[in-house]
Amino acid sequence: MAKSNVGAAPSILKEIREVLEERVDEKARAAASRAAASKGPVKLLGVRPAAIRLVAKEMAAKHRNTLDRETAVALVEGAAARKTREEILVAIELLERFRRELTPAFLTQIDKWSGLAEDLDIAEALGTKLGAPALALDTNKLAMVRKWARMKSVGRRRLALLTAWALVTEGKREANAALEICELLLNEEHPVLVAGVAALLRETTKVDAKAVQDFLFRRSVDGNPDILRAGSENLDSARRAALIAKLEAQAGIVPVAVASR
Repeated sequence: MAKSNVGAAPSILKEIREVLEERVDEKARAAASRAAASKGPVKLLGVRPAAIRLVAKEMAAKHRNTLDRETAVALVEGAAARKTREEILVAIELLERFRRELTPAFLTQIDKWSGLAEDLDIAEALGTKLGAPALALDTNKLAMVRKWARMKSVGRRRLALLTAWALVTEGKREANAALEICELLLNEEHPVLVAGVAALLRETTKVDAKAVQDFLFRRSVDGNPDILRAGSENLDSARRAALIAKLEAQAGIVPVAVASR
């Protein structure tokens, strides 16, 4: 077994911080200062997303002979302890490069970092770059995703939602499992989650339109109408029109043609 370079993680993390500080954007820093006033879960330096991705690319190239999966995990661990958004995002980008070496059990490791998901940018990175690839290896490993979806934390629920995309993308056709996660989140009111659940419903429609159609009509009586409307966009026009008519009738909205008589 090849020897890991995990001991190099602290020095690489220090270098990441130094490079990030060179890329701080004054407007982004001002925005970060305002965000800091809201006492979020992490500190912000004020580095734009494009610059964060570039730093990750540079670090990957510079340390290509040093970085392995264990070292990348240690980088995320170290960045998580330091609680600075940009460091965490760079570390996640570096760990994503080893996504083929992840296992379904890695969802448990992500759970240890899930407190960071209170920051919605970090939630997105954890879900799309690490959670979804891990779940895709065994789509039966839904227990952790269900756990996140049931939590009070908006960020953890977002993490669940983005991880669940693995069920209906890249050739996966687990529509019923995806709808199970959607069902747990169908009464969301947070704008990010409303948009996210609707997007997953639209994606799931590409895999099994009838399952989504049946789901939407069944939950039309108690689901968030905004999610139901936006999530139905990929249904055929007649079915979508019927769903919207049902939602309007339940809301007591009189069709224009009737109201004008």
